[in-house]
Amino acid sequence: MVNNPINRSSFDDRSNLAKNADGSIDVYLQHEASTGHEQNWLPTPSGKFKLMLRAYLPGAAILNGTYRVPPVVEAQ
Repeated sequence: MVNNPINRSSFDDRSNLAKNADGSIDVYLQHEASTGHEQNWLPTPSGKFKLMLRAYLPGAAILNGTYRVPPVVEAQ
């Protein structure tokens, strides 16, 4: 948990994130928001941090190990 100006520390299925044209969602993990991406911004500390994924009521793919978390990539 990181103190931040928008009091956000996570996203869930009710977070109303902006979707891409193909239905995918880009999440911006940054210390400061990028202009135009504030809706999908998850504030991070300025230094190192650990990214965690929780799955409540997980489906079969998570339980049997076939689900793969999409990679974290640096935005260009």
